[in-house]
Amino acid sequence: MNITGKIILTRPMLDKLSVPMQAYIRVRVGNTVVTSQLEVSNKDNYSYSLSTSLAKALYIKKRPLRIRYDEKFNTIHLGPTIGILSTSLPNRTNYDPKSTNAELIYLSDIGKKIDGNVFLFTPNCVNFNNNTIKGYIYNHNPGRGVWVPAIYPIPDVIYDRISSRKSELKHNQIRQELMYMPYVKYFNPSFLNKWDVHQILTTENELSSNLPDTKELTKNNLQYMLELYKVVFVKPSNGSLGQGIIRVLKTKQNKLNYTIYRNNRIRRQADNVDEFFKNTTKTRGDKHYIVQQGLDLASYKGAPFDLRIIYQKNGKGEWVISKKFVRVAAKGSNISNLSIGGKAEVSRKVFRYLFKTTDLITVKNEEINLLCNKIANTLEQTCNQIYGELGLDIGIDKNGNPWLIEVNSKPRKTTETDFSMTIVRNTFIRPLEYASYLAGFPINN
Repeated sequence: MNITGKIILTRPMLDKLSVPMQAYIRVRVGNTVVTSQLEVSNKDNYSYSLSTSLAKALYIKKRPLRIRYDEKFNTIHLGPTIGILSTSLPNRTNYDPKSTNAELIYLSDIGKKIDGNVFLFTPNCVNFNNNTIKGYIYNHNPGRGVWVPAIYPIPDVIYDRISSRKSELKHNQIRQELMYMPYVKYFNPSFLNKWDVHQILTTENELSSNLPDTKELTKNNLQYMLELYKVVFVKPSNGSLGQGIIRVLKTKQNKLNYTIYRNNRIRRQADNVDEFFKNTTKTRGDKHYIVQQGLDLASYKGAPFDLRIIYQKNGKGEWVISKKFVRVAAKGSNISNLSIGGKAEVSRKVFRYLFKTTDLITVKNEEINLLCNKIANTLEQTCNQIYGELGLDIGIDKNGNPWLIEVNSKPRKTTETDFSMTIVRNTFIRPLEYASYLAGFPINN
């Protein structure tokens, strides 16, 4: 038996954790496990301490770690250790407060408020030979902030913030290896595919009235959908930020008026489905597309809108709405994405405009909450993966009924707002509190 150092528990701590008396015990931080001496102190407080050699072997930093006893493995677990996986770390003095750079820096700042070790890392930082990671914490030095490196164990929990599908694919091997580490809990492991999500959600009967009719894009399917619905949306299955969406309207003269949404709006007309396919070949490329029913949605002051909901698990593992706001489409547009000109508005203000009475507003909020919960649970259970947060786009039709438009497993979050900074903070801290819960250290609040 290879013994390293010593862990000292006070008698009250030993009893509180229900640790049986023994000469030696395994001590774990993240995926690093060391066998050490166990010594009991006669002090009357709830505390523990480590010898210098044990702290060094476990890559313990100065920050305090919480303690729990894992009876199944007869192991004392110190933690949580939480790693945030990103493609790269920003290294600029000036950056857009709505950028991925700002998100990562804000996450690092919020992580300093969590008991335990919270750090950011990239795929190239992982050393599988000794189960360690070169992790980084951001320090706001005068003039220019810096990412400060340190060596940590491969963590208890990994929060995947890989920001693009291309990077996800590029680093897939390392990501898969991390997912299968013995003590790692890995959440939000991949981007979602619109067609796959639709197929999953249609297995839940209770969601049937909230899902737009959706099919894979073929000429026959497009023709069929245009006969059923006045308007359809042609969307890339793996698209985001509203890029590459095509709105198609069939006129009374059986022409197809369509609008391509990229950084701008391109309006065209086709005589039939064959011509539409030919004219949009460059836009669609070799990407997989779906065709989706256009909904008869309510409008806000004459403009189409949808609800963007940041749906997250908290420090007790429970789904909650962390942020809910309305995205109002720009003038002349039918797409509300903020990245292509949409404007954010307070949902309370829009609901008052639509539903008038407090009682009806309460009912509609409850309907939306139940819908979000059903979507999240169905998705998680069917995929057999762990999700800590989802971005849900919900439309409301002219009868007041909610419809799911899209689910995003990597929702963008801004670090600045004209509304509530408390809400902004919650959207960043809740995934870290959920990570603490996954590690075995639930937040007691």
